[in-house]
Amino acid sequence: MEKRKLQVVGGSSYMISLPKDWVKRNNLKRGDEVLLLEFDRSLKIIPPRNSENRITVRLPKMDEGYMKNFFYSLYIQGADEIIVENVDVNLIDKIRECIKNLVGMEVIDVDSNRVVIKCLTTSFNVKEAIRRLCQIVFDMFENVELISSNKTTSETVEKLEEDADRFYILALRMIYKNVFESSSIDDLVVNIESRAIAKLLEEIADSLYDISTDYYFCSEFFEIFRNLKKLFNIAVDVYFKGDTIMSRNLIDMANTVEACILALKEKSYCEIGPLLEICRYIKSMGEMTFNTAVCKEVRS
Repeated sequence: MEKRKLQVVGGSSYMISLPKDWVKRNNLKRGDEVLLLEFDRSLKIIPPRNSENRITVRLPKMDEGYMKNFFYSLYIQGADEIIVENVDVNLIDKIRECIKNLVGMEVIDVDSNRVVIKCLTTSFNVKEAIRRLCQIVFDMFENVELISSNKTTSETVEKLEEDADRFYILALRMIYKNVFESSSIDDLVVNIESRAIAKLLEEIADSLYDISTDYYFCSEFFEIFRNLKKLFNIAVDVYFKGDTIMSRNLIDMANTVEACILALKEKSYCEIGPLLEICRYIKSMGEMTFNTAVCKEVRS
């Protein structure tokens, strides 16, 4: 951290010099505009950002696991176009496989040693991505219940779980963009809540998939499962309304269902692990929504 002295220019304007290294790193020159965001008692200076975030990279490793994590990271950080240089054209199919779960990302150009990947979808915002994620999770609840009557299969649930992963990653991308543009503590609080809710939804999807593949269904199990499905619908409604009383009621209901799940463990051979996970994830959704709503009320 370094200190800068405030100077007066023209008798009425205040000026502060910017660090030379920072100016160079951001390719700024005289006459360029920067964005000033007031952040409580602080002031955030943001360099101009191109409407399209283009990144040129070289892959230090070519194995599929590394490439997948590498592209996921760039996508979440908001890359709209990724130019991969010095890449073997024989790896194109592997690259396509690595980015298939990134909503909107497509390979649009290939030559002898370069691949261009571009995001063709930019219309989503955080709330829309999370709303779609909620719908996918609800569809998973519906389909898991249908498995017991042989009206669907675990493969259907697996495909939905893959969709949940895709929209979870898309939500992270949108959240990262919002954090970069945050102009207040309130904005940061909302972004923290969105990040937590998206992760909880992704975890619920994982637990539902586990139930669909490897668990014994008894009558008591599905009675609790149906209660969890209702509880999930309430949690989604609570999240989008952001009401403290509704959030608190949700937490109380989740505690009641959790007690029923633990009681089932004592009297049945049913596997309760995923039920307990889902219940606690839903309760965490209520707690996160409650905390955010209180923060907004206190600061309003």
